[in-house]
Amino acid sequence: MTSALLIAGCGAVTAVGLTAGQTCAAMRARLSGFGRVSLLPPPAEPVCVGQVPAARRLKRSPTEWLVNMAALALRECLDSLPVHSHRVALLLALPDSHRAHPGMDGLSGEAVLQAVQRRLQLRMHPLSQVLDDGHASALRGLARARQLLSLSDVEACVVGGVDSLVNQVDVERLRAGHRLHDESNPQGVIPAEGAAFVAVTQQGWSTPALAQVVGVGVAQEQDTILGERFSTGLALVEALEAASKDAGCAEPLLSFRVSDMNGERYRSWESLLASTRFYRTRREHMSVNYAASSVGDVGVAAGALGLIAAATSIHRGHASGPWGVCEASSDNGLRAACIVGPAPGAPSPPFRSRTAWERSAAVRA
Repeated sequence: MTSALLIAGCGAVTAVGLTAGQTCAAMRARLSGFGRVSLLPPPAEPVCVGQVPAARRLKRSPTEWLVNMAALALRECLDSLPVHSHRVALLLALPDSHRAHPGMDGLSGEAVLQAVQRRLQLRMHPLSQVLDDGHASALRGLARARQLLSLSDVEACVVGGVDSLVNQVDVERLRAGHRLHDESNPQGVIPAEGAAFVAVTQQGWSTPALAQVVGVGVAQEQDTILGERFSTGLALVEALEAASKDAGCAEPLLSFRVSDMNGERYRSWESLLASTRFYRTRREHMSVNYAASSVGDVGVAAGALGLIAAATSIHRGHASGPWGVCEASSDNGLRAACIVGPAPGAPSPPFRSRTAWERSAAVRA
């Protein structure tokens, strides 16, 4: 990456927290927000889900619920920015078009984008746009944010998504594909809901940044979960290698991983195969953060949520080292990764591993 992206703020709404801070604290404490609800008609059993606690009036319709979750997380994120909203571009990931999500029924992504702005009573930059890339949307959106920040009238970008798999359409789709977590399928998806956003900039402000993104990589997997074949992790490895090269950071210097792996068999095998192909350096231990183990599968919000977890752990010194990688995989085959590290000038927290990072010596041959 020619120039790093500073993570200036974040916001999140999940089953374990109504703010990014609450969510990260709950994930660090290994709490979970799972419960059982009846989403399918009898004789179907109740489904294990990660549901955001909220009043009924906020859920009058699936669309209104998406807008309300997005607005709450965005408000938290935007409150950390000392710039006017019309100079901030919003890159909003919405539920994948192939899912026929009830919250998008008859609506375009642009209509939902405008509804979110109305709910916030803010006017975002005209180049704000909708992302339709699934779980990896936010990580891929970082590359788009870098392009937008090169424009003179864009001072910051907010990248993230909002989604809810806690609905009859998605649950029936997952059950029909034998992907739903239940007693007969322990390696299945736990449907969840939430919103997550990160604010990135290339300007230094008085408030220190949480962390910085120094490299982004994307690739396309041919053997997607929507097909008949299992992935062997080649595209995820390609994305990881591209991010490492973009950052000028060799694999041995990465201290931890944050993955959107949701526990289903396809994703577990892919993650295992990709990790053995990419992480070749002998380590006593490499910590891995799986947000889905606390909040469930939050769909298109997963990429940004992983980035929030990585940035927060670095900022507070909870990470096992200063440099980590976020990984995300979408149903449509998109694979994305980014390298995250301490913000320039940030005080050095007491990482458990004090791996030095010299950019000139870290470029992989």
